[in-house]
Amino acid sequence: MKKIFIVIGIILVVLLVLGGIALVIFNVLNKEKTSISADNFSAIMESKGYVMTDTTSQFSQYENYMLKSYVAQKSDYQIEFYELSTIENAISMYNTNKAKFESQKSSVSAGATSSMKNYSTYSLSTNGKYKYLARIDNTLVYVDVDENYKDIVKDIMKEIGY
Repeated sequence: MKKIFIVIGIILVVLLVLGGIALVIFNVLNKEKTSISADNFSAIMESKGYVMTDTTSQFSQYENYMLKSYVAQKSDYQIEFYELSTIENAISMYNTNKAKFESQKSSVSAGATSSMKNYSTYSLSTNGKYKYLARIDNTLVYVDVDENYKDIVKDIMKEIGY
């Protein structure tokens, strides 16, 4: 009878330890990211030699939806940044563009999706193109470039936290 209580005790301790480890791993992986404003994006990208264009006026019919947008251009590619009025609007824009990218998949493609507390990312390499979406809070980064620029874009996204 004593052995049964000892075995049950050991099992409970092991389960508690494993549960604690799982909780720590979940908390580490489920961190929030900090978004930047469209104006901060513009300043950062301009300091990196990108030609910045304020494209907000192109969305004037969506003034209640879109607060600010910029395009960062360098040589033959661009990175778009959107600051939307609400998180829900950013999620909607993310989902719409993700569906658009997925509809362009070929039979030979590689992609990845990640969604955590306040952000989502989606990447796709297909047909010689690299497509990337990142949403943090009410902001969105949109990239659709030739695959030659994939590593450059990935480095920039990592640097700005997207």
